[in-house]
Amino acid sequence: MTNAQTDITDKYAAQASMSRYDFLEFEAFASKVDREGYSYAVENYGPEFESENLKRSAASSEGLRGLYSAHRPLVDAWVEEVGGDAACDLHNDHVDEARQRKEDARLWGIRCTDGYVITCETQERRETLVGYMVREYQEHPERRRMPEALLRRSVPGGEWTTDALLSA
Repeated sequence: MTNAQTDITDKYAAQASMSRYDFLEFEAFASKVDREGYSYAVENYGPEFESENLKRSAASSEGLRGLYSAHRPLVDAWVEEVGGDAACDLHNDHVDEARQRKEDARLWGIRCTDGYVITCETQERRETLVGYMVREYQEHPERRRMPEALLRRSVPGGEWTTDALLSA
């Protein structure tokens, strides 16, 4: 993000009384509304704000519709001012950042034999996924990752420690 793009984004975020992250989260939601329709976007791509006030507002159908009605014109003005290509780049950068935040927040993981780490929201989900991966690997070993170790971390974004090694 260039300084000019940062300044423009911050200007619109301030007008919406949002952080830059929350403004871009709202913009990502608005983009989904454009592509999928409002109801589908709400059900499948609701904004995940970092602000507690915005989280509370977006928790109800009326609150989210009010946010959308009030701030959608700011998104359109922001796209116009920052430029379509830059808006697309900023949108994609935000989606990547949001995805990374989710990954970092997860405390449970699986390290695969190829070194890839799959993160899980819960320990139960990790156990279920390992079982599925082993069954799939037995059926299709040529195209499946194989779990090698169960991982955990004590704090979001922290270092992984090994819970258990798995045998192939």
